[in-house]
Amino acid sequence: MLRWSTPGTLNDPYDMQFDLHIEVDREAVKRLTLEKLWDAHYGPHPAPVGNPLGVVIRAFRGRFPQLTREEFDRQYGEAIEEGLARMERALPTFQREVRSQIARSKILCLTEIADSAPMWAYYAEQHQGLVLRFKSVPELDSPWVTARPIQYHADMPRLLDADFLADLSSGRATLEPTTILDRLIYTKSIEWAHEREWRIFSGDGRDVDALYEDLPFHQQELEAVIFGCRIPAQDRAAFLRLIREHYPQALMFEVERAARNFQLNIVPLVHE
Repeated sequence: MLRWSTPGTLNDPYDMQFDLHIEVDREAVKRLTLEKLWDAHYGPHPAPVGNPLGVVIRAFRGRFPQLTREEFDRQYGEAIEEGLARMERALPTFQREVRSQIARSKILCLTEIADSAPMWAYYAEQHQGLVLRFKSVPELDSPWVTARPIQYHADMPRLLDADFLADLSSGRATLEPTTILDRLIYTKSIEWAHEREWRIFSGDGRDVDALYEDLPFHQQELEAVIFGCRIPAQDRAAFLRLIREHYPQALMFEVERAARNFQLNIVPLVHE
């Protein structure tokens, strides 16, 4: 069984507990939006259509009155300023809704490394646990192919930049919910880069109110098991019996501390 947890139960106390902000120069966005709108109305080629405003502009392109650039900027500039102001006012409510959605989400956290001493300390009870190594089995439609690597950054990601906001305000783009979730779910502080984490996001899971859910995996998907160097003897024996009975195809390894440095070595488990 694998435990899919909500963000509040993850190791990093700041994991996904940040808001996506809009930090742009409103005047710069206004100028850029006016340029894109002017091009959409009177440019030599139709502009891309990304939202309902873009549909309207495309439908009536060529039938708008021919305004001077000064008249155009004056008429549309005020509307752009009002739109940006509404967006700023709506941002706190939007952030609360996103946080509420994230708090219910189920996420499986994985790593691509098995010889990291900090990782064994964080997640395997100070080297007393074990690591499961999975593989994708195409004929089983394995979920592991949906795993995505975490992007580590020094700064929190922004909801929008000036160029995208101008595209949004000129009908060329739409803000997809998946884009927002991706930036929250697959971003962490650069201080956690040593984890080399991957994640599988499953939305609300099967039970929206549960803090975590335990789901089974197929026998063939367990490729190997790695025992920690401090796993208690009784736990080691119990896991060996379990693996041999239910996962006979799984390879077995154990961690050894290197004699002359601080590295961990993964070696085949001696027959017991």
